[in-house]
Amino acid sequence: MKKVKILLIWIGIAVYLGFALGFVSDKYKQQVCERISVKIIDSLTNSFVTSKDVMDLLLESGGKILGYPHHTIQTRELEELLNNEAFIKNAELYKTIDGVLHADILQRKPIIRIINQKGQSYYLDKEGVILPVSANFTSRVLVANGYISEPFLAESNKSIFDAEVPKSKRNQVIYDLYDLAAFIDGSDLWKAQITQIFVNSKYEYEMIPRVGAHIIYLGDINDYETKFRKLKAMYRYGLNSGGWNNYEMINLKYENQVVCTKR
Repeated sequence: MKKVKILLIWIGIAVYLGFALGFVSDKYKQQVCERISVKIIDSLTNSFVTSKDVMDLLLESGGKILGYPHHTIQTRELEELLNNEAFIKNAELYKTIDGVLHADILQRKPIIRIINQKGQSYYLDKEGVILPVSANFTSRVLVANGYISEPFLAESNKSIFDAEVPKSKRNQVIYDLYDLAAFIDGSDLWKAQITQIFVNSKYEYEMIPRVGAHIIYLGDINDYETKFRKLKAMYRYGLNSGGWNNYEMINLKYENQVVCTKR
């Protein structure tokens, strides 16, 4: 008898759940989209994309959104539309039963701004994706200028690693700058200290620090991590005792030594 009661209870629960799910499904089918809610997840660190930008893209896409039944809204197509925008790294869209279409937006994070010899300016993000300069926001990141010839702006919103560009001494600079920027961005010390990289006519790298009146001469890209370790040791044991503004140049180019030029 006890087993029969338990069975009847489970049958009742199953019937109730089926009825409830059917009711929710019918209500969902009848629900129209009354509002779009945009959330920029990383808005405190970057402002390349605003809620208004996303709203405009969705409403101007030609898709039937506001006032149309929820089940007719193609979220995957709208996500693809948003993900094609240069500064959007990832867009996730979902609908809720209260008639709201939600758009959660993650922006791309630039790690360096490059200014080439023609005065063209663009960013590279953590994945090496080329981003145009935005009218909405200027990211306070590492700046590189000097003898930079390649106008990668034409390949905007593509990764430098996907671009089918023949390697040469000139365009290798872009890849070197990416490596340096990624390394600097990954270190709290160097991210705070290094503000600019200058590419000289020999395609070697000079860095401008935030603290101190000296120039840091890195030389070529080879073994750059070791060169930064030498620089860290110099800051810790050399400049702290001798004074940060007493030197004109710190040369890291040579193996196993640091050559400092005093003012």
